Amino acid sequence: MTDDVPWRAPQWMTGNEGPVRIGPGTGGGTDEAHGCPSRDAAKARPGLRARVPSQLPREEHETFTLGPVCGVLDRIEFSGSTVEEALDALSGHQPALHEGHRIYVEHAVRQYTSRGPDPFVPVRPYWAVHKDNGRRWELYAWWRRYQSADGTVREYRRLRHGDARTSSRGEIAVAAYTAAFGADAAWPRRWNEEFAIQGPPGRVARIRIIEVGLGDGSRTVQFDGTAEEARAYYEAHGDAHVRSVVRGGPERPGAACFDCKQFTGCGAVSRSPGVLALPSSRLPLRKVSISDLRYHAACPAQSLLRSLHLPKADEYGDAAKLGQAVHGWIEALHRRTGPVPCTRDDMPPYGENWTAGRWRVPDEEAETGRRMLLQHVDSCPFQLPEAIERVECEPTRVFHDTAAQALVVVKPDLLYQEDGSWIWRELKTTRTPHRIGKDLLDVYPQLALAVVLLARAELGGDPSGSRVELEVLRPDGSDPHVIDPMDAERLAKAGAVLRRYAGPWRSDRAWEARPGGHCRQCPVSRWCPSAQTPADTEEAA
Repeated sequence: MTDDVPWRAPQWMTGNEGPVRIGPGTGGGTDEAHGCPSRDAAKARPGLRARVPSQLPREEHETFTLGPVCGVLDRIEFSGSTVEEALDALSGHQPALHEGHRIYVEHAVRQYTSRGPDPFVPVRPYWAVHKDNGRRWELYAWWRRYQSADGTVREYRRLRHGDARTSSRGEIAVAAYTAAFGADAAWPRRWNEEFAIQGPPGRVARIRIIEVGLGDGSRTVQFDGTAEEARAYYEAHGDAHVRSVVRGGPERPGAACFDCKQFTGCGAVSRSPGVLALPSSRLPLRKVSISDLRYHAACPAQSLLRSLHLPKADEYGDAAKLGQAVHGWIEALHRRTGPVPCTRDDMPPYGENWTAGRWRVPDEEAETGRRMLLQHVDSCPFQLPEAIERVECEPTRVFHDTAAQALVVVKPDLLYQEDGSWIWRELKTTRTPHRIGKDLLDVYPQLALAVVLLARAELGGDPSGSRVELEVLRPDGSDPHVIDPMDAERLAKAGAVLRRYAGPWRSDRAWEARPGGHCRQCPVSRWCPSAQTPADTEEAA
């Protein structure tokens, strides 16, 4: 562990920035587009805390999806409870579990315990490694821990909401090294204290690192080797990962701000009271996007179960996949250095299924998408590239609405700047040959939020020249729309739309289901006890 630590605590943090603590899930922000290097660096320093701590209340429902799963497994493995007894205890869980969350926990526990007798013995203490080189370093492992009866083989299992995934090499290295050389340790009474070592490290000969998918019961082996192989793997991948996390970097506002301990004072977060057009209230901080508000308007239970990241089924049909594929193709073109106007030569050739991966669609659907892409050429916003000063494709911006206590996350399809003013552009695809007959702000509430943010100059720049653009692509045409955020009537309408969506979401404490025909398209309906089945729909009809 090399002491290569240029990151320093910003003025909004206080405490001891010396000790460093890294677990298998710490970090990733320096490598992921949606992470924040500064958040990771602060998280790795347990002695640091916000100079002004949050005084907001907590949510009344459980928000840690896998916390209750671990609690049930603890009762089974360390208290001698049967699976049924441990699951029955969920009725007294605090904070309260939403019924859909409870159904998922029961499913996850049964998946985990369905493989029969475990050849390994569950380990109650955590594993921790302490190192000193002028700075105190601590590695720890906190997911499920097991060992052979003689203690020579250790197995560390990381739980996943859905299917088993692959962790980064750095995370695997931290887990393997800690399992190989960590001593049994007690969880700190306070987070700024160390893990209390309970004895010397065991004589471990072999280590296994396993990813467990609680949605489908899948398991993947991430590492299986000797203690010396774990040391070598850490030296090859773990040390650089740890140094990268601790070294940190600049603040990168995004969805990760929500659980960052710097949030109350971070200078990179825009404090924007009133962007959701709601009155001031003292409520738990919530994270929200326009998609979240639309899910809540359709069914509050769906909104909550999505926010818990429960496994989804059939989330995207062919039409949605095609829309994503068209978006991705145009985004790649708009990311070219220039900006460069799109041309017909940039589009897929006839007869080629140009879709791939997650957004792969049948050949006939791909041809429909190709025709849509050709319609974009005459509507491309880069027709006069010399007039464009700056371009941001699919940028993530966050705004802390300090009145509604909401972290508002937005991701425009495109932002570009002309004459010092920002233009917010959204792209939609449809097979419908008719033009949109309703008010665009009602149909696409993200446009309403764009109007409010531009009118308030929340993106910076000169708001007087800003505009909101909507491009609707059809196989046989393209419909361009422009909204002036400085138009008082349009601005008032935008505020009304946001209140209609955000008001019920902000005040919701029950997250009740709203069953109906839409249950058949809901990707989290399997966890909802109120979900309407096709038979229910036919009977109602």
